[in-house]
Amino acid sequence: MCASHSGEPRHVTVVRDLLAHAEIDESSLQCGAHWPYDEAAAKVVRREMTEPLAVFNNCSGKHSGMLAAARVLEAALASYLEPSHPVQQRIRQVVEEFTGCATTKVVYCIDGCSAPNAAVPLFAMAGSFARLVTSEDAATRTAVEAMTTHPFLVGGTKRFDTALMEVTGGRLLAKGGAAGAHCTADRQSGVGLALKLEDVDGTWVSAAVMAALTDLGWLAPAEQQALDRFAHPTLRNHKGLEVGRVRPLLHLSKST
Repeated sequence: MCASHSGEPRHVTVVRDLLAHAEIDESSLQCGAHWPYDEAAAKVVRREMTEPLAVFNNCSGKHSGMLAAARVLEAALASYLEPSHPVQQRIRQVVEEFTGCATTKVVYCIDGCSAPNAAVPLFAMAGSFARLVTSEDAATRTAVEAMTTHPFLVGGTKRFDTALMEVTGGRLLAKGGAAGAHCTADRQSGVGLALKLEDVDGTWVSAAVMAALTDLGWLAPAEQQALDRFAHPTLRNHKGLEVGRVRPLLHLSKST
């Protein structure tokens, strides 16, 4: 439910398992369909079918969670994405609670997966992740433990947020978003970090996040080494030749 997964077999299996436990048919997903982000997984399913399935969608876990919540609330399943739906109303309350933003300060539009999506300032995003890792609320603690204990389900193979949680042994909570957005929180210090690239192509967001984490001293030397491929991505042309490397130009101070 906390994922933007790559649509690999394990992801699809868990989504389907969640839906089965909630006694909800796969056809109820309204997130839309796209091929798995993971190239190996996409190659396999493209040989088996001509159109992608909604369970491949990177947001299918979140949508399954919304549907399961609707089932628990005995609310309509067909309208679970409507802003007036009890599930969406509860999500709005939680967004306001964790970001500290008043209702009038949160702007909602429709996300790529067709769900209402909240826009808040970066400092509010960082604050929400800080509250996530410091909250004593049982449901919040369950979500954080689930993400840091099973980071593969949050992203997948070769995904930065997954690797960040794996390498740090779950000390850091991480979640990548669309259009170059990324949030991290240090569970030891209780501090949150939010970053958004001006370029909506989020290909190089890992380099920016790694630079920030290094400047803030959130990574041990061994952890930095293990994540170096994300800190210094290599640019290659269509022939496979290395033509450059990505590096950050701006740096943070620990007092920022």
